Amino acid sequence: MASVSLETKPTSKPGVIEEVPSQALSHAATSEMNQELYMEGRDRLVTSIDATNEILSGLRQFNKDQWVLRYPTKASSESMPLSVLRLDLKLGAAQNASTLVDSMEKSTVGQLLEERMSRSLQHLKNLRVRITDTQSKVLVTGDLNAGKSTFINALMRRELVPTDQQPCTSVFCEIHDAVRDNEDREEVHLIRDMASYDAKDPSTFEVRGLDELEAVFAEEEEREHTELPVLKVFCRDVQAAKESLLHNGAVDIALIDAPGLNQDSVKTTALFAREEEIDVVVFVVSAENHFTLSACEFLQNASNEKAYVFVVVNKYDQIRNKDKCRRRVLEQIRELSPRTYEEAEELVHFVDSRSVCDMAEEAKELSDQVKRFENLEQNLHDFVLRRRAKSKLLPAKTYMDRLLSDVMFLVQLNEQAARSDLAAARRDLSKSRPALEKCETSAVKAQRLVEGEEDKVVSAVAQSTEEAVALALETIGRGESAHASVTLPAYPGLFSLWQYAQDVRHALLESVQAAVTECETLARNATTEAVTKISQTGESFLPKDVDVPKRVFVPEAMFAKKPENTMFTGLGVSTDAVAVRLTDLFDVPHHFTVLIGANESKKTPENDADSQALVPSMTIGLGALSLVGTQAFNLKTIAEAIVRVTDLLGSRVVRRWAAPVLFMVGVGAVAWVVTDLPNAVPRNVGRSLKHELMNGHSVVHLPSNSAALLRHSSNVFATMHGMRTTREVRKVLRLASWDIQEKFRVAIAQRRADVQKAEAQEKLASAALAWLTETAARSASVQTQVASAL
Repeated sequence: MASVSLETKPTSKPGVIEEVPSQALSHAATSEMNQELYMEGRDRLVTSIDATNEILSGLRQFNKDQWVLRYPTKASSESMPLSVLRLDLKLGAAQNASTLVDSMEKSTVGQLLEERMSRSLQHLKNLRVRITDTQSKVLVTGDLNAGKSTFINALMRRELVPTDQQPCTSVFCEIHDAVRDNEDREEVHLIRDMASYDAKDPSTFEVRGLDELEAVFAEEEEREHTELPVLKVFCRDVQAAKESLLHNGAVDIALIDAPGLNQDSVKTTALFAREEEIDVVVFVVSAENHFTLSACEFLQNASNEKAYVFVVVNKYDQIRNKDKCRRRVLEQIRELSPRTYEEAEELVHFVDSRSVCDMAEEAKELSDQVKRFENLEQNLHDFVLRRRAKSKLLPAKTYMDRLLSDVMFLVQLNEQAARSDLAAARRDLSKSRPALEKCETSAVKAQRLVEGEEDKVVSAVAQSTEEAVALALETIGRGESAHASVTLPAYPGLFSLWQYAQDVRHALLESVQAAVTECETLARNATTEAVTKISQTGESFLPKDVDVPKRVFVPEAMFAKKPENTMFTGLGVSTDAVAVRLTDLFDVPHHFTVLIGANESKKTPENDADSQALVPSMTIGLGALSLVGTQAFNLKTIAEAIVRVTDLLGSRVVRRWAAPVLFMVGVGAVAWVVTDLPNAVPRNVGRSLKHELMNGHSVVHLPSNSAALLRHSSNVFATMHGMRTTREVRKVLRLASWDIQEKFRVAIAQRRADVQKAEAQEKLASAALAWLTETAARSASVQTQVASAL
């Protein structure tokens, strides 16, 4: 602290020196002490602003990237309403706004909060600049025609800014000390772009004279502005330093005359925006109109940060019932700015600025009006200069207190939400994890049962089909119809023998087709039962809440796709299968084969029957050759028969009767063959068809994907249809099995999604809780630091 020395000043008597009163020294010491306290408080606030900026930036990023901040509902906001970070929903009543917030999506509320925090971060930046600025800015504002310009002229004790009954001030007019700020030049700088303004660069502004102020106001009034220009008015203060605000010798002061509220939306918005740059607000209100709606809104916003507002109730002397006016104004101030009301003696003044400006110099000393105005000046001087910690730093401290309180409230609210989300996630996991495990286990069990049922049905259908088709081939091999629905044609006579053979071949193929069709029907029935059983088996393991559309099984659709280019649809044979062979009439090769190749090891029912049919004719033609029972010939017996016949032919008697006997044998053989044709042709045709189908000759269309496998089968035709039926049945059962798998896939996916959602919520809530707890501790520490700043 600087040392205090005595000062002397001349007295009324020459040669006599008087000491400065001790209270003057005390006042100087107090001012120096206040300055030190101011500097210390300012440094603490700057540190707190930086810390708060870091906290709020982190909270904004946290809200944007990790956790959508919850906003207080109607119930919680009533217990502790937000002030700085309150969402401005423009619905009038606060309860309506809270109701709207309750109905909003969390993401929407998060976006609104993010915008609000962005504005607060910008305000913190402006706040830091403001409290580190050595200059103090005093904003004079109020409603239209409240007398703001007149009040400034009264403060300056000169007609500086123009006044009129109509609104005059259409721009921001900053009044600075010309001696201190502009090398003692009185002039006006008209600035269109404040961002580029440089007092030393004339290209960044337009110079006008003080006497042109009224003309400048008139010119700007006619312009259409998207951003209001600024006038910097540099003038000399005629008052002594101890009474002057501008020329006080201690602190740089700028008086700002602002456009009136409600003049237009552009000017009102600009005024609200510039409020962030202001240290002290002097609000001029007309004693005739009191506070308008715009004035109330402005004062409420100002009170959120400034706490204290200097109120000038102008035109007071024109009011008849002054007590009523004073009472109503103070009641409004108590609602709008409680702390201002608490110090209303110093901060609220009832004056008449026009009377002070118009009163003659000789009358001012005795006027009560002047005394009231001088009292206002003294209190304003003290508030701006001597109580600078209150006028310049306290607004910042107030804003910081409210912002940090809002941050703490939001953080604690979201801590509770995070704990609630964490508990809910863990409850969900305790249910969803066992449900997922059970569903996966059930899916495995159901799949095993379904696959077992599928294999069992497919094997049974394949076996029954092959057996039925093989039996059908055996039946037609005997010249009989393989199915009761098909009968063989009647014998038309010898002259239609060829057509008869063709009709028989066609009928036998139709009977085989009927047998195959019956196998398909049986396969459909077995498949229908299996599909029902598979569905019931699978659904018995499925969770009850799975809703998957059921596939409708249509048995008629099975075997609907038949092989193309075939004579008999679905049978798999070509048109050649109907063509008559010569052996269908006289199967000499077969009889010869039976004659020379039949033995006990290769005897079949057909061979045995043919042998029996052949014996009578051979007995007539070769009487010497006989067969014992149904014993077939072999080469040895034939040789022996030939030797015997040769022996007989050596006899004269035999030679005499040989020709008649041979003739009779030939006639008998022909007669027998002709009479046996109705029975022999079906046997010959059936035997031929059986042989062709079983061996898979060219009449059978073998599937390309299984041709190699079929060639090694002993009954190609039966195996082919067994495989075809199996494929169709398996395809249907696979679809039924796929339905069950799909339902389990959906059920498992739903439960896995529930688990993943709960796990993600648990992880998010856990991380959010840790971050919010740390942020709450940091915010509380900064709050303590802010509280100790003043």
